Formats: sequence, C-alpha cells, structure tokens
Amino acid sequence: MRNYWRARKPGRSFWASQPSGVPVQFTKFVTAVLVVFAWGFLFDKFLSPTVMGSSMSAIPGVVTAPAMMWQIIGGLVGSAVLVWVFEKVQGSFGSGAKSGAMFGVYAGILMNFPLWLYHTLYVAWPYRAMWHFTLVNIVLMVINGALIGLVYQKVGAPKSA
Repeated sequence: MRNYWRARKPGRSFWASQPSGVPVQFTKFVTAVLVVFAWGFLFDKFLSPTVMGSSMSAIPGVVTAPAMMWQIIGGLVGSAVLVWVFEKVQGSFGSGAKSGAMFGVYAGILMNFPLWLYHTLYVAWPYRAMWHFTLVNIVLMVINGALIGLVYQKVGAPKSA
C-alpha cells in the first residue's frame, strides 16, 4: 500500500499518470479545430458574398471587415470552442457525420437564433436579413458538426486490414 501512494505523489511523472488515449484525444481536438477553421475560412472568403449578398446590402451601417489577423484569431477561437463543446457532449450524440450534424442543429439554433433576433430588435436590422442569416448559419453549423463528428470518428480509429 505504501508504494501505491508514493507513485501517485504530485510532481512525479504527469504523463505517466494519464490514460493512454490522451494523445489521441488531443490529436482529434486539434484536427477538428483546423478542419472547422479551414471550412469556415473558405466559406467566408469565397461563398459568403454569393450566399449573403442580397441580405448584406439591406443592413444599415455595415462597415468593412476586420483585419485578416483578427479574422484568423476569431476563427480559430470559435472553432476551438465549438469542438470543445462537442467533445463535452459527444456522449449524447456519438461520433460520425450524422451525429455531428445533429449536434450542429442544436448548436446552430442555440447560437444563431438569439444572436440575429437581437440584431433585428435592438440594432434595427431588417427582418428578412435576420432570417436569412439565421438559416444560413444553422446550415453552416450542421456542416461544422458533421465535419467534427467525422474527424472524431476517423482520427485515431484502428486501421482495418
């Protein structure tokens, strides 16, 4: 019994006391963050003007986009938070694209409906633009969730022969 307590003292080998799956979980997390960030960045730069174009022109007081550095930092932080939340509730959804997409539906509704409704009520955005942004961003969250679920299913999975 004495050796058991001696091996568990703080300050000894931190990594030796971790479960064997920790590096795999870290790899899954980082991979999912980078995949979601890359998808969001590509959407923002190439597809957003087409998808959001007519609604953007109806919004009063829209100023230029923030500097590229802040777009990258914001995208990485947002992706990390989304993947972190998925990791915490993954037991409710499972892994795979379908389960991730279901997570995306819930996350999209919880995040986007109050945000764009606030913009309509207090910032005087047009009603049509609010619904356009809400629905487009819920679809984006479904795609983000599917990508996260797919990464969590594929990364670190045993290779079949």
